[in-house]
Amino acid sequence: MSTHPLSEALITAWLSGTPLTETQARKLAPADEVSAYLVQQQTGSALGWFADGRPRAWKIGAGSRSARPTSSPIADGAILHTGGLPFRFAAARAHTLIGVEVELAVQFARPLPPDADAAAVRAAIGTVFAAIEICDIRATGENLPATFYLADLQNNHCLILGERRDGGWRDSDDAGEVAITLNGAEYKRQHGGHPLGDPLHLLPWLNRHAQRQYGSTLQAGDLVTTGTWTGLYPARAGDRLCARYADVGRVAIDVI
Repeated sequence: MSTHPLSEALITAWLSGTPLTETQARKLAPADEVSAYLVQQQTGSALGWFADGRPRAWKIGAGSRSARPTSSPIADGAILHTGGLPFRFAAARAHTLIGVEVELAVQFARPLPPDADAAAVRAAIGTVFAAIEICDIRATGENLPATFYLADLQNNHCLILGERRDGGWRDSDDAGEVAITLNGAEYKRQHGGHPLGDPLHLLPWLNRHAQRQYGSTLQAGDLVTTGTWTGLYPARAGDRLCARYADVGRVAIDVI
């Protein structure tokens, strides 16, 4: 199978640090979701992102419970464990954006069967992390085609894993409190707020998607970041953002 032109362009963007132009992004955007997922696979394979030939971490999203879900893999080297310490992110690493999204990430303690339902997913979760996803776009311009964003890993740059809680998912996690400070001052505080209500709603779909795309269901040790509760903050050099999820812990980032 030939390499999709967008795969070639994204590989160059990742290696050079130079984003595509808006014109390039619009011209090369895949025709459909099938082609966008192919670009994800080809880009990851060419750059050696997955040591085992399959992703160990994922991001998922949907505009509503009735909308079609989408997902992208996260490169092995983009999974960053920091505990409660701030991760120092160099602003120069970003192509066009340093988008900070505060989320909960889950890690599985056991593999999921192909037909896993919501109850099976919850039962298989072993650890919950306070997490920050850094979002970036490998192209300039705004309101690019949706298939470009999907092919471009749904804007994922890296996943920062902060403090953790073992012992599985709790029902109270659906509506727990998250408090965020920005440069020493309270920025946001809220109870719950996940756009789908249940942060785990899309995981049965993701399990099937992972098997279709990479030939394997979600396995023990795999991570899924479940979507931001508080929206995207466009960070700049000099910012420090700290978030704390009640009953889970703290995650923080310094942009340098």
